[in-house]
Parts: sequence; C-alpha cells; structure tokens
Amino acid sequence: MAVQDLTRRHIDDLIVKLRSGKLARPRGRARKKWSARSCNYMLGALSQVLAQLVAEGRLTRNVAALVDRVPGKAKRFETFTPDQVLTVLSGIAYDRNRHAWHLALAGLRRGEIAGQRWEDVDFEKRTLRIGTTRVDVGGRALDQDEPKTVSAGRILPIPDALLAELTAAKARQAAEKLGEAYANLGYVVCNEAGEPYHPSTLSKLWQAAIKNLDVPQVRLHDARHTCATLMHLQGVPIALVAAWLGHADVSFTLRTYVHAQPEALAVAARSFRPHASSAGD
Repeated sequence: MAVQDLTRRHIDDLIVKLRSGKLARPRGRARKKWSARSCNYMLGALSQVLAQLVAEGRLTRNVAALVDRVPGKAKRFETFTPDQVLTVLSGIAYDRNRHAWHLALAGLRRGEIAGQRWEDVDFEKRTLRIGTTRVDVGGRALDQDEPKTVSAGRILPIPDALLAELTAAKARQAAEKLGEAYANLGYVVCNEAGEPYHPSTLSKLWQAAIKNLDVPQVRLHDARHTCATLMHLQGVPIALVAAWLGHADVSFTLRTYVHAQPEALAVAARSFRPHASSAGD
C-alpha cells in the first residue's frame, strides 16, 4: 500500500487484529495476542515515521497521530527481598549458568547477558563493558553491536561475588573447549558447545533454576528490578541507580524499576511516632 493511501481505519483495524491474535505472521504461523504496551510502542514508531514524511512534504497528514492509544493495566512487577536473593544465590550455587543469574541480579538486561563477550570483561581492572546485545527478532536471535541507547553502553565495576562467578565460568568454558566441535565464539554465557543462547532460552533456564526454591517465581527481567529496588532501599542515589542500569532518564528509573517492598513499607510505618499532647489540647 502506498503510504499516501493509509487511513486511520487501516491502523484501527490492525490494532484490533493484533489485540485479538488474528493477524498471522508472514509465513502463516499464528501470532500471539499483542499487549496494549506493544501496540502503543508500534503506534509511536509508526507515528514518528509518518511525522517525518509530513515534515519532508511527502505526506499531508499523520494519520497515526489520530489513533487513540490502547488503554491497559499498569504492569505489576515482583521483586526479591534481600533474604530471597540469598536464597536464590544459595539455590543456584551449582547451576552451570549461575554467572548469568548473577549478571541478572546485578541489573543487566536479558539481551545484555546473552550478548556479553569475554573481550569486554577486564579481570585486572575488575570492569564489565556493556556493548553488544543479543535480541529476539521475529523468533531469531540477532546480535546488535550498538547498545539500546547511548546510556545503555556503559562500563560497570564488577562486585566481588560476580567477579568470582565470572572467573569460575571462564575456567568451566576452558575445560569445555577441550571437547570436539566447540564453537569458541567468545560469549560469556553459552551452552556446553560454546554457542550463545537465544534470549528466550535464557528466560526458560532462569525459571528452571528457581523453580524449586522458596521464592516468588519472578521473570528473569524482574531480577533487574530487584537490583534497582535494593540499591534504592540501601540509600544509593537514584541518579546512580539510573547510571548503573543504563538509563538516561532518572524519572523513568524511579517510575519503572524502583518498587516499595512490604518490609520497606513496614520500616516506613514505624517512622510514625505519637506526638506528646500539649496542655492546651
């Protein structure tokens, strides 16, 4: 369809199909129902493209700007408490991919974990450079050399526990390289053949790793939320939390990643003290 023929009705119909799961993939495979958030991201991207065409004089109006955004419930995130983090760390102590879960609890995105290379780990300086990410594009895992944003490309100091796990993972991989047909592609997190994981596989491995632990069965991305929340509760300035996570917008970090846990709310409740009544009351 020529972009000049695109109407609001076309976009409205597309949203209806995406929300109902009635839009097939190009090869005919069924597509999952899209969330309100995904639809709104798509509308935002489309609107930007059409706005640029309007600015260039190639289009008379931006019909995507006329489409109402899809209302949706705010997503609730669940995070681990400090004690639950200790339970997880104890429970994954013998998991082959435990360094991946340490990276997640250190605040890295799933794509950053999947795409991390050993060349970006400096054991002497104890730093980790976040650069290449591995993302799911139409079911295929692809590496993106450019970080998600300018702020996403960052260098982090490596905490002691994480340094120990990365050192152990390096040694495990060195032993695995002695086997035949080892890929040796330089990924920090990979299978026994040296091949990088698909990001969705990492999510499944995480769920399997915590399945039998007495902790909330949270998503892999919620480990990142846990990192942000616990840093905030320990008094780390929100600007530093945002820098650690790779955010340019501090308000976004506070709004999206920092959550009040029941224990923290209990501490807040104890801060209220009855005031002594004055003689005139």
